[in-house]
Amino acid sequence: MRVLRAERRVFPGPAVFLADDAHRAGVAEYLADLTGSAPAPELSGQSYGEMAAALVAAAADGPVDLLVLAFSIHDMWPGRATATYLSHVCPGTPLAFAVCDQGSAAPFTALRLVRDRAPRRALVVAVEQGWLPYDSTVPPPREHRGVALLCGADAGHRVTDLRQFPDVAPEAAAELAARTIADLSAGHDRVRLVLGEALSAVWPEDPDRVPGGQPLTGVWWRLADALAEPGGLVVVGEYDRELRYLCLVGIEVR
Repeated sequence: MRVLRAERRVFPGPAVFLADDAHRAGVAEYLADLTGSAPAPELSGQSYGEMAAALVAAAADGPVDLLVLAFSIHDMWPGRATATYLSHVCPGTPLAFAVCDQGSAAPFTALRLVRDRAPRRALVVAVEQGWLPYDSTVPPPREHRGVALLCGADAGHRVTDLRQFPDVAPEAAAELAARTIADLSAGHDRVRLVLGEALSAVWPEDPDRVPGGQPLTGVWWRLADALAEPGGLVVVGEYDRELRYLCLVGIEVR
């Protein structure tokens, strides 16, 4: 499997569909029933359908066979089957489904599913929106962001290996990551590390530190920069402290 291109985008405003009074009222009623309390008076969150559709338009330059949407927190259109909608707007009307409830591991799982199915062309779309209409013990992402990776068998950046480890205790994450990175890096003279906030915080060296506040898309946003610099191996790693997932992938940049 190869990564053919990466597209990324910040979405500065709320979802367009929230400008419709009927849609706003419906969302407010749904959230009130779900949470048992009235939601915040201002609904300013984003729709993953809207975000991902823009990313699909930017990344898909032809028909796609498989589309995998990765997200962690819910969006502001809870009644929409978003993956089905994206299949409709994506060239090729691909098989499409979503990966969620895995925290920051979701995009890694999406890549693994693409690798295992080996379609001719696939899209992995990772999105996170930065607003919740109720109190949460975990702060939401800093801003609405999305990253799309177009994958396939054509000439591109080769995914050399992808590894995911469940139930990794925080005190064991750094050592396991170091061993895995050493395995992924074998035979490569130049290795660049792109590590998420939780993993880089316990890393003994100085990786390409990804700014905090974007737990799902942060490392993939930085990967887009790394792919623009030719040569060597890029290792992308992330650790989810809450769900205890450790994920790493090696990508050989052409």
